[in-house]
Amino acid sequence: MTTQEQYIARLREIVQTKFGRRISTMEDCDALSEAVGEATNIKLDSRAYMPIFSSGVAPRPVALSTLARYLGYGSWSDFCASSDVTPAEDTDIIPVVRRWGVIILTLLAIVVVVGAIIFLLTLGKGGDDASRLAPLAEGVEERWVARTLEECNALRGSAAEEDYAEQVDLFVAGYEDVMTSGVSQDLHREAERQGLDVDDADLAPLRDAIVARCKAMCEVLYLEI
Repeated sequence: MTTQEQYIARLREIVQTKFGRRISTMEDCDALSEAVGEATNIKLDSRAYMPIFSSGVAPRPVALSTLARYLGYGSWSDFCASSDVTPAEDTDIIPVVRRWGVIILTLLAIVVVVGAIIFLLTLGKGGDDASRLAPLAEGVEERWVARTLEECNALRGSAAEEDYAEQVDLFVAGYEDVMTSGVSQDLHREAERQGLDVDDADLAPLRDAIVARCKAMCEVLYLEI
């Protein structure tokens, strides 16, 4: 048994304990899906859970992550980090390409955040209206990150559907446009509310940094297909 399989076995054991009974049939998975949806607000098709409680089919990462949330963890990786299993030679069920994708997107998010911080610190040294953009941008960023997470989790609810990949494509393509215009409007609105004399050129770098971070969150969906 590989380390990844050990983690899944541990997840299966704890989920069944919390659920209150052994899960072995599609009817059991239907009931589990309802329980998980009530606890996490993430509703996956019951077919997404069946591979975890059967054999021969690799479970989807989104199903593992959702069950980890059901148990009170922030993500599948958090669950694995907290699980007491004996390391084995690891042949991940999640493909190597997918794991590299997660690493790349994580690094991208870090670069975006660091770039935004540097930019905001630079603004803070300006001594004029531009120096007050930092807290303005932070508030807008918090709202859009929260909204993006909510939108992505809502989409994950249809992960077991046959056209899920197409739904992800449409969402990512359309949501970027929504973000670009929406973030720009929110920044302008906040600037006006605080009486700041700024224009599009002043706000564009802040807008682009916020959009890039949210876009990286959306693109994680591709790794869960």
